[in-house]
Amino acid sequence: MATTTDTPRPTLFLRNATGLVKAWSTFDAFLYSFWSVNLVTLGLYGMSFVYVIPDGQLLGAVLLTGVLVTFLVMTYAQLVSAMPRAGGDYAWQSRILGGGVGFVLAITGWWFTLWLWTPIYANILVVQFFAPLAYTLGWTGVATYFGSQWGVFVSCLIVLAFVSWVITLGMEGYAKIQRFCFWLGMAGLAVMLGLLLFSTHDAFVNAFNREAASLF
Repeated sequence: MATTTDTPRPTLFLRNATGLVKAWSTFDAFLYSFWSVNLVTLGLYGMSFVYVIPDGQLLGAVLLTGVLVTFLVMTYAQLVSAMPRAGGDYAWQSRILGGGVGFVLAITGWWFTLWLWTPIYANILVVQFFAPLAYTLGWTGVATYFGSQWGVFVSCLIVLAFVSWVITLGMEGYAKIQRFCFWLGMAGLAVMLGLLLFSTHDAFVNAFNREAASLF
C-alpha cells in the first residue's frame, strides 16, 4: 500500500513566529500611530513654514498630498495583511527585493531619516517648549540662546538623550510614557477649548496682544 506524505506549503518565512508576548494593547498601537503621524508635527508645524511661498495654494497642496498618501497607506495596509511580521520595511523589502537590497533601503531609512528628524524635533522643542516657557518666566536670555544655532544644537542633544533613555525602557515602558503624554495633552486641549468656549473674541484678542507685547 502506497503511502503519501504531506508536503509543506512554501511560505514567505523560513521559521514560525517565536511566540513573544505582546507588550502593547490595541489602544497603545493607536496612540503610537496618533503620535507618529499627528496634526501638530506633520500638520500645523509644517504649515507654519508656508509663509516662504506666499503665492502658493495651501488647500490644493493638502488635497493633492492627501490623494497621493492614500496610495501609500493602501500599500502598507496590503503589506501588513500579506506579511504580518515584525521588522517593518526590512521584512517586506527583503522578501520582495532580496536581502541585500532590503538591507540597503532599510538601513538608509534608519540613518538618514533619524538624522533628519532629530533637528526637526529639536526645533519643535525650542519653539513650543523652551522659548515660550523661558519668556513666560522672564528668562529672555535663555529664550534667545535656544533660538540661536548653538541653542538648537543643545536641543538636539537633549532630544537624543531623552530618546536614548526611552529606548532603554523597552516597548512596555514607552507605552506607559505615551499614555501619560496622551492624557496630559488631552487635558491641556480640554482646558484650551474651555477657555475659547467661555471667552469672548474681544477678550481673546486683547489678552493675546497684551501677552505678545510683554513677552516679545
